[in-house]
Amino acid sequence: MKPGAIIPSNMASLRSLTVTMAVMSYLACLAIGALILVDRAVTTWTSGLAREMTVQIRHVRGADVVEEVEKARSILSGFAGIAQVDVLDDQAGAKLLEPWLGTRSLEGLPVPRLIRVVADTASPPDLAELEKALGGLKGVRLDTHRKWEAELTRMARALSLLSYAILALISLSAVAIVVFATRAVLQANRHIVDLLHLVGARDSYIARQIDGRFVRTGLLSGFIGVAMGILTFLLLGLAGSDGGGGFAAASRGLLFAPPDIAVWSYGALIAVPVAATLICLITSRITLMRRLGVTT
Repeated sequence: MKPGAIIPSNMASLRSLTVTMAVMSYLACLAIGALILVDRAVTTWTSGLAREMTVQIRHVRGADVVEEVEKARSILSGFAGIAQVDVLDDQAGAKLLEPWLGTRSLEGLPVPRLIRVVADTASPPDLAELEKALGGLKGVRLDTHRKWEAELTRMARALSLLSYAILALISLSAVAIVVFATRAVLQANRHIVDLLHLVGARDSYIARQIDGRFVRTGLLSGFIGVAMGILTFLLLGLAGSDGGGGFAAASRGLLFAPPDIAVWSYGALIAVPVAATLICLITSRITLMRRLGVTT
């Protein structure tokens, strides 16, 4: 007959550890997914802000707005580093203010005219010289969106630090859970450990026989957590419309990204079972060696 394992796989403490570690792995996947989505969204937003600028032409007494718009367009079109200049119509500024002021409140207000400017990324324009060139016009102001870019970068940094802090807390919680589970397993099989000590088994041999169970538990729970995380992002992606944005579109972008991006996204998610296995292996081995040393 083939000898059985020292620690049976159907122990209640091991089953509880599998469920708990699966939940921890699932939360880790959500934190990693959120970190990837935030980083990708902020990169897209900031690249768009850095590439585009807006010129505002305000209504000033003694100045013809239409004439100032044409002067600004002429300067921008001939300026080095400007790839595209689009003069927006009179209603463009009003449409931007409608969500805050409504349509009736805008009647009779001197809404500024807007010019959309796209910079050449290969050879960007000299913003200081551009502001100086537009400075001679009445009511003209250049908005480079640097303030918004700085705010988005600061927000992304804060969210990234929060995600890393959540991952650190999940890891610490997982270590504590494995420590308690290891002690419970060792206490429940104390008579077997004592018997092995009587027949001359070393602590390292007993630890190898026991921590194998924890390795399988960590690997299984890690893959369960990753599967639940991918399923969650998939359901979130299917919940939104195909043409809409928001978190649904971001979730679809996480799962169905181009190959050069998807390899990093899925690689980060697959790292969760590896981390869960290492946590179970290292923590259980250290705990076992310490406890076995005490019992002997």
